[in-house]
Amino acid sequence: MAETILPAEPQELEPGPRPRLSRLRAWAGLLLLAVMIGGIWAFGYWEPRLLPVRVIEVQGELHHHSSELLQEMLAKRLRGGFLTADLADLKRGAEELAWVGGASIRRIWPDRLQVRVNEHKPVARWNGEGLVTAEGVVFRPRTGTVPAGLPMLEGDEQRARELVQRYLKWRDELMLAGHLIDSLAVDARGAWRVDLVSKTRLELGTSEIEQRLARFIGAAPQLDAAGRQELVDLRYSNGFAVRWARTLATQTPIQEPPQPTVAAQRKVQSGAKAASQTRSKAKPRTPANSERKSQAPAKAKTPPKSQAGGKLPTSPKAPPKAQQQTRPTGPAQPAARALTQVAPARPAAKPQERSDKRG
Repeated sequence: MAETILPAEPQELEPGPRPRLSRLRAWAGLLLLAVMIGGIWAFGYWEPRLLPVRVIEVQGELHHHSSELLQEMLAKRLRGGFLTADLADLKRGAEELAWVGGASIRRIWPDRLQVRVNEHKPVARWNGEGLVTAEGVVFRPRTGTVPAGLPMLEGDEQRARELVQRYLKWRDELMLAGHLIDSLAVDARGAWRVDLVSKTRLELGTSEIEQRLARFIGAAPQLDAAGRQELVDLRYSNGFAVRWARTLATQTPIQEPPQPTVAAQRKVQSGAKAASQTRSKAKPRTPANSERKSQAPAKAKTPPKSQAGGKLPTSPKAPPKAQQQTRPTGPAQPAARALTQVAPARPAAKPQERSDKRG
């Protein structure tokens, strides 16, 4: 008889120490993570309060942006305390100012940030809206005062460095010849043009630019002695063409005398009529005056004789009618006054005394 073997029932195994250890490690990891998160939050919350940045020190020459303005900008951009402040972000913020060429920031314990700034130093204006440095860096300031007396450079921004280099070189060469550069430009074809402060334009063309400019500098004394040049075209192989400026006499228009207005003409006509009326009124009295004037010399021609029988010196003759001065206008003078003015008679006593003395 065959025996049947029944399968044995599985026996329950008691939990060992390994599963408990893994659970403890998981709980410990979660607890450590929570502590770290809490610590980071507490550090971020308390660090700016316990270690704040109290001073932002700015070093460097700032002509157009004062240190106070830069400090205010950095203070608004600052996030965190002394240890958590983002120095890279503050550096980018300082370099965003148009006049700032470069900046560096470092921490100084316990509560100070030191900012060193290098400012752009422009040597010329660029295309009327920006400025360019000696290194060929073009920047466009929004605020600040643009320095006065800077020349103008015009061209593509990719050729800014070349333009600046040629300007600095040609500026010194032309200064020795007695000229200053007002503007320097190069167009898309590569043609160079120089405008001087003396209102003279130099056309240099696209090739042999240095030789052509040297040709003008060599002939500058003779050209200045001959007159002011308006245009000097140097785009020739062995010479140049000059267009002279017109003289001031040909440029000034001839000023015509002002024409009298209608009111002035009427005023002149009314004055002429009034003068003619006064002359017509004064004419009837002139014959009487002339008769009285003619009588005066007759009375003056008979001087009294002295007792000794000597002749007295004659009185001065009356001036002729042509030399008599009469008033052109105005009311006629009385007749007696006219007689005394024309022929004043000397008193008879004085000639008698002189004759007695002679006798």
